[in-house]
Amino acid sequence: MKVGASYYPEVIAREEWAQDLATGREIGLSALRVGEFAWSALAPTPGAWEVGWARDFLAQAGAAGYDVIWCTPSATPPPYLLERWPELQAVNVNGDLMNVGGRRHACPTHPGYRDLCAETATKLARDLSGAPVVGWQVDNEIAGDGFTCWCPRCLTAFQTWLEARYGSLDVLNASWQTSLWANRYTAWTQIPMPFNFQNHTPAIKLDYRRFRSENWLGFYSTQADALRAAGAGLVTTNWYNLTWDIPFDQWAWRGQMDTIGCSHYLEEENGSRFQLDVLRGPVPGDKPLWVLEQKAGQQNAQNWYPEDLSRLARHLRICAEHGADYAIYWHLRQHAAGCEMEHGAVLRHDGKPTRLARAIQAAIRETAATPVRPADDALLVFSFPQQWAQELRPQPGTKWDYRVEVEESWYAGARAALGGVRIGPPSAMAGARLALAPFQQLEEPGTLEAIRACVAAGGTVVLTADLGRLDANNNVRRVPPLDALRVFGDIPELEVLHLHEQAEITGTLGDTSVRARLFWAVPEGASNGIGTISDGAYTGPAALVLPVGTGRVVVALTALDAQGVAALLRAVA
Repeated sequence: MKVGASYYPEVIAREEWAQDLATGREIGLSALRVGEFAWSALAPTPGAWEVGWARDFLAQAGAAGYDVIWCTPSATPPPYLLERWPELQAVNVNGDLMNVGGRRHACPTHPGYRDLCAETATKLARDLSGAPVVGWQVDNEIAGDGFTCWCPRCLTAFQTWLEARYGSLDVLNASWQTSLWANRYTAWTQIPMPFNFQNHTPAIKLDYRRFRSENWLGFYSTQADALRAAGAGLVTTNWYNLTWDIPFDQWAWRGQMDTIGCSHYLEEENGSRFQLDVLRGPVPGDKPLWVLEQKAGQQNAQNWYPEDLSRLARHLRICAEHGADYAIYWHLRQHAAGCEMEHGAVLRHDGKPTRLARAIQAAIRETAATPVRPADDALLVFSFPQQWAQELRPQPGTKWDYRVEVEESWYAGARAALGGVRIGPPSAMAGARLALAPFQQLEEPGTLEAIRACVAAGGTVVLTADLGRLDANNNVRRVPPLDALRVFGDIPELEVLHLHEQAEITGTLGDTSVRARLFWAVPEGASNGIGTISDGAYTGPAALVLPVGTGRVVVALTALDAQGVAALLRAVA
């Protein structure tokens, strides 16, 4: 694994490049990420194209022994483009124009802007090809700050997307059940973007999330295709942390990426490993993994002291164990201006090494021989539409979060019981020996078929008792819980309960004490002999086991903490 840093030669004096590069090499850095905010340096005026400085920098970087990942600059269009296209200016959820001076202020749906971004990518690939450029990053943290444009153009694009998806308004109205509150649409132009997420129905909000993911994928692919057509090498982008925002269905995006790239600022070990296992995907090693940003020092003018700098080696080790080819710090030299001018970096504003530089140097040495952790045979399902569905449903009095439950309970429990686990979409269950699919409430194409294929091949599928509770449009299905599993045998009648905020129910799994957090699936009553809840405690089995041929379906009857998940998996693995 090569360790590097982001660098901004366009804002550093040319005569200082060589010293910065040499200092980085002394620390142990061997990779650079460059160019994501350099549009004004490449095209300072309309029609201009000044790439000589970039070529000169690449020549120095190559001579110093660096691999370079160059970025397209579409996250920061120059102000003059807003003069050319006033309608390019993005609109926020309140209807306010997103002013220049920051980033992500351009509408991603604007066809002229997409074409110009592709043209710029083509020029970059043509003029900067060859060593030391080893790959390309499209844009920077695409919509990772939750950005969405709410302009009339995006509204029209959403309506057009819906027409293509449903074909007719009759089908859409039936799917969304728009007779509620007399919301039946008679023209596509009547359909809004769901500004008010409290009052709009879960169905329109979920479809809007699907549209947003596909719309940004189109924005990315326009540039990625242009780079490849111009002879570029590996192309990727840098998704941001799962904990910040989950705007894209990353399983759908993987096919458009030559290598999987991310900004990875998570420091807590379980969360860090979870994100990297999501990025590795259901078949670890099928695509390279590039950690394109990680934290050198603290952010937002918080250059903390004292600070536990052992985190640097711990984080690098986790990246190496997950097979990352690159682990790149943000950033090499502190900015002297702008909103990020006090962010921590490897080098100070004057280019001198910081205390972080010494710690990073030690971390690189300490983790140099870290082996890649092999992929586990077990699969944990994580679904981006499931996350959206739960985020968008009215849940007053609860703070239940699908990602948190999967990460903190099921992933942590699987690591404790099994040593590791692969992560993939519901469809990946078909070939797994042991598949864990908690909280698969939303009907997704191929999920039931994958469950049946896994069981038919002698595998074990572990589910929770809320399987198939919601239809594909985030409405509650009018069937009993676990209705989809009745093909495997008799299923007791269950009731789905949401615990009041701060409430929990305790129980036992063998000799292990377990607790439920905010979500619980329980038998309807004691008469069926399955179990009961009384005085905040659960009495009864933790799981229902359904033998099916040589395979099994295991249904957890409670929402388990990590300890409970581990105990359950030790019992059934």
